[in-house]
Amino acid sequence: MNGRFFTTAGETPAFRGRAWGRVVTQYFGGLDACCDDGDAFDAQLGQYEIGPMRVFTIAAPAHRIVRPVAALHDHGSDYFKLILQLSGESEIEQRGKVFRLRTGDWSLYDPRVPYSIANLTHVEQLAIQIPRKQLGGFAVPDLHTSDAREFELKGLFSLLSSFLMSLSEQLPSLPGTTGTALSETILGLIVSTLTAQHDVQGTHMTLPAVLRMRVKQYIQGHLADADLSIDRIARELRCSKRYLHRIFEEEGVTIDRYIWSNRLERCKEALDNARAAKPAISEIAFSWGFSSSAHFCRSFKQRYGMTPREFVRQRASS
Repeated sequence: MNGRFFTTAGETPAFRGRAWGRVVTQYFGGLDACCDDGDAFDAQLGQYEIGPMRVFTIAAPAHRIVRPVAALHDHGSDYFKLILQLSGESEIEQRGKVFRLRTGDWSLYDPRVPYSIANLTHVEQLAIQIPRKQLGGFAVPDLHTSDAREFELKGLFSLLSSFLMSLSEQLPSLPGTTGTALSETILGLIVSTLTAQHDVQGTHMTLPAVLRMRVKQYIQGHLADADLSIDRIARELRCSKRYLHRIFEEEGVTIDRYIWSNRLERCKEALDNARAAKPAISEIAFSWGFSSSAHFCRSFKQRYGMTPREFVRQRASS
């Protein structure tokens, strides 16, 4: 999986801390970075696109990050953010709640609310930006963390941690075509933790949002099936087609269009990552549920402004 990388190693030692502050603001919105030892601040950041999510690997000496009130509505506020501690110790604070992050711990929080992260030692972290609309309908509590006292939550929270730990190790070697499927898996696990916590605490969870997520997960798992349809989804999930249409209204797209849109994305990813100079376009289209080459080519051009063959030629020349 292709990524972008930044390191302070190429900066003049006296300006490394300042350079780190610039790069975290570039990717995460307005943040104040307070570095304990600017002269020896040797830090690295990697950034990957996984479907609609952005995933970051971070390695840095002890320092403190603060999200000031003045920055609460910049580009960093378009996402929820999850941070997983891979090594070292950190302390995150938001609205008076403090959580100590040790290896394997994670926290999901809202960057629209002021927060601070004190990295107490040299740390390695995985950070994930999740578009707000991906969690539409779910109430994300202040500082949702992996700290679970209830037996019902411990296993689920640990599962999310283990999956993300493994993901952090495999990121560079993963094929780009897995991006959409991985993002759906991550989202499904996060939604499961939110739903389970609400159930244990006896608080209200929006049922349409839960079902909408189940529908999305079912679609992502069966995109390659040519017979995937709203009739089949309604039958498998045991609900009416009318109700399925209703819960998808917030998406601004019908279920049918959602299916074809995701199939197109998978085909584009496959064409973009094909090793052959002239990949078998029809085979790729059929492998993702299309049954007509003409339908695929028309849909592809309408979505991306060029035919699949033109896209392949452009990729080869770039």
